[in-house]
Amino acid sequence: MPERQRRSHGSARLIAFCTAAVTVAAGVNFSQIGHADPEPSLDDIREKVDELHHEAEVATERFHLAGEELESVERRLNRAEDAIEKQEERLDAALADMAGFVAATYQTGGIDPTVRVLFADDPAAYLDQASVLDAYTRQQAGQITTVEHESRALEQAKLLADEELSRMQAIEDEREAEKSSIEEMLAESEEILDELEEEERQRLEEERRREEEEEARRRAAEEESRSDDRGDEDSDDGDSDEETDPPPASGDAGAVVDFALAQVGDPYVWAGNGPDAWDCSGLTSAAWAQAGVSLPRSSASQINVGTRVSKSQLQPGDLVFYYSPISHVGIYIGNGQMVHATHPGSTVKVDSVDLMPFAGASRPG
Repeated sequence: MPERQRRSHGSARLIAFCTAAVTVAAGVNFSQIGHADPEPSLDDIREKVDELHHEAEVATERFHLAGEELESVERRLNRAEDAIEKQEERLDAALADMAGFVAATYQTGGIDPTVRVLFADDPAAYLDQASVLDAYTRQQAGQITTVEHESRALEQAKLLADEELSRMQAIEDEREAEKSSIEEMLAESEEILDELEEEERQRLEEERRREEEEEARRRAAEEESRSDDRGDEDSDDGDSDEETDPPPASGDAGAVVDFALAQVGDPYVWAGNGPDAWDCSGLTSAAWAQAGVSLPRSSASQINVGTRVSKSQLQPGDLVFYYSPISHVGIYIGNGQMVHATHPGSTVKVDSVDLMPFAGASRPG
C-alpha cells in the first residue's frame, strides 16, 4: 500500500477512535449529570422532619377530637339501649293486658249479646252484664292502640340505636385511619433521621434549638415592643401601671405546675397519657387532674375550659395554645416560660412561651 494511503488510512482510524472515545465519555458524563440526585442539606432534612412532626401533631389532634366525639356517641348509644329496654318492658306489659282480656273474652264464649238475652233466665240482669262486656270491648280497642303505640316507640328506639352504632363505627374507622397516617409520618421522619450520622444528628438538634431560641427571642421582642407602645399610650393618658410578674404558683395551680415540671425529660409519644410518656394534651390533662379538674383530651377543646385570658394576663398553671388551627398546648409556669410535651423524638421541656405562634390561653378551674 502506498505511504500516503497508509497514512490516510491510519489517520481515519485514529479520528474514528477519538470520536468514539469522546462520544462514550460524553455519554457517561451526561448520564451521571442527568441521574445523580443532589444530597439534601441538613436544612432540607430538618425542614422535612419538622414538617412531618407538625403534620403528625395535627393528625393527633384530629385523633383526639374523634375520640371525644366517640365518647359522646357511646353515651348516646347507652341511653338509646336503656330506652329500648324500658320500651320492651312497656310493650310486654301492654301485651300482657291484652292477653288477659282475650282470655276473659274466651271464657265468656264470645256469644252475641242479643242471643244471650233471649236465653237468659234474667234478661235484665244480663243486660247489666252486657254493659260490662261493652266496656271490655272498648278496653280492647284501647289496648290494641296502646300495643301499636308501644311497638312503634320500640322500633324508633331501635332505629336510633342503630344510627348511633353506625356513627360509632364510622368514627372508629376514622381514628384507625388517622392512627395509620400518624404512624407512617413518624416512621418516615425516623427513617430520615436514622440515615444521618450521630454527629449530623447532634448538629441538626443544635441548629434546631438555636433557631427555636432565636424565634422565641424575636417573638418576645415583638410582644415587648407592642407592650411598650401600649404603655406609651397609657402614659400619655396618665394611667400607666408598672409591669408586674405573675404571682408564684400556689394551691391548685401550684399542684398543676409541680406535676408538669416533674415530667420534664419524659419522652414525647403520640397519644401518650403517661405516666412515663406524653403528648401535649395528655400532659396538660394529667397535670390539671391533680387539681381535680377534668380536661377534654384534645387541645382544641381544652381552650374552651375555664376562663379565656390574654398573654399579658398569664399566671402559672394557665394553658397556652399554639398554631391555627390549634394543635399544641403547654402549661405556663411564670417568667415567660412554659412546660410542654414537645414533639416526636423529643421530650417534655421548659421553653419560652413565645416559642411557637400563640393562639390563646385559658385558666381552668
